[in-house]
Amino acid sequence: MLLSFKADVFERVKSGEKIYEHRRVFPDESVKAYLYISTPVKAIVGIMRLDNRVQIESWKKKYSYDEATLSRIDNYLSKHTVAMEITEFQMANAIPLEKLRNDLPGFVVPQMYYYIENTELLKYLEKNLDPVGEPIKHSFDNIPPELICTH
Repeated sequence: MLLSFKADVFERVKSGEKIYEHRRVFPDESVKAYLYISTPVKAIVGIMRLDNRVQIESWKKKYSYDEATLSRIDNYLSKHTVAMEITEFQMANAIPLEKLRNDLPGFVVPQMYYYIENTELLKYLEKNLDPVGEPIKHSFDNIPPELICTH
């Protein structure tokens, strides 16, 4: 999957602050997602592992004791239906949009995301995208309410 982020959202992923990815529609299965960052970065810069899709609505029961969290959940439900755990994030060498378009004629920037299984883009990324630094891994054993629907 190629997943698009705004630069400010990506910064929260990179810092480890953002631990869930929220979308209106997302796959049921675990997925490896390559991250495209929009303006001003305009590059593919990392890889994340998304696991354990959750219906955001289900958090209302789990966090029913916390009014602030319930309010955030209701706010998120106006734009999102599901969340997936960002179980791992890995920075990589950046591949700028200009290079992607030069090396892969027809490259399309994702509006949200699109699948890249069995494509030239996936082969290209596997060959040209190298990990940088240590990965960030998250545990989801005991998530406090202040981390629900915050980013």
